[in-house]
Amino acid sequence: MLSIIIGGLSVRTVEYCSLHQLSAKEDWQHSFDYFSTEHFLPLHGEVYITFSLLRKEFSCQTDKIIFFNRRSFFLKTSDSTFQLLHFTEDGNSLLWCLDIDAEFSSFNYKLSQKATSVDSELYELVFNRFLLQHTFINHHGLIIHAAGGSINGKGMVFPAVSGTGKSTLSHLLLPHPENQLFSEERIIMRRLDDSWHLWGTPWKGSGVIARNESAPLSALVFLSQAQETKISKLPPSAALRRLLETVSIPWYSQEWTDKGLAVCESLLRAIPAYELAFRPDQTAVQAVAELAASLD
Repeated sequence: MLSIIIGGLSVRTVEYCSLHQLSAKEDWQHSFDYFSTEHFLPLHGEVYITFSLLRKEFSCQTDKIIFFNRRSFFLKTSDSTFQLLHFTEDGNSLLWCLDIDAEFSSFNYKLSQKATSVDSELYELVFNRFLLQHTFINHHGLIIHAAGGSINGKGMVFPAVSGTGKSTLSHLLLPHPENQLFSEERIIMRRLDDSWHLWGTPWKGSGVIARNESAPLSALVFLSQAQETKISKLPPSAALRRLLETVSIPWYSQEWTDKGLAVCESLLRAIPAYELAFRPDQTAVQAVAELAASLD
């Protein structure tokens, strides 16, 4: 059994078949090793990943095709669970099937004999924001496109769409020892025991920052580039609009959309939101430090 902690959740893998033929298993192990340390906060819930052999009598029963392409189908089954089917390159044979429970807490891979390697695509499909976004929403959490960490002792998240300064600000903050970034690509935010926390994630950006650490969340600081550096408080409506540009929510489903929006609204009721319009120099670092000093 392999185990990691991500976003405060325990993620465990169990093998129900011999997988010695999987040539990339060491890569899978390495990915888990990176986030395998115990976390100082108590765990709330677990995620299980299992592997078994795909039986010849496998059949698919579905009420709804959510999306498909040449090699993959994502389905909602007749019993309200989900399946992700992945086919060979020619599209003629099923390579593997991923069964997902209704709560997105159990991921069961069924591998065919042709599945001779667990490639990066398999890893990504479990751990990328598309599948785990459901898991964290169910645990009052969100995956967000953002940098974040402990800044001058305060937990701060800097959401931004691509090209608006997330990596630039991260590189400005990093040289200062009072700042510890957990990620510059994806951050997980969750409410635990009536308080919000942020976590780093395994998904690395250009700066290759991926620290399995957490901090109490004190502020959301949305980024934009400007000629002069300025921080301003955002009203709730503007903060929600900016948040929805960067958060991972399953928009294909009204049920999951409603769940995700409820988590967003809960977050913004509890955590203050700001906009940092900045030029790429030390004025941005100073402005962030002054904001951190003003936070409770």
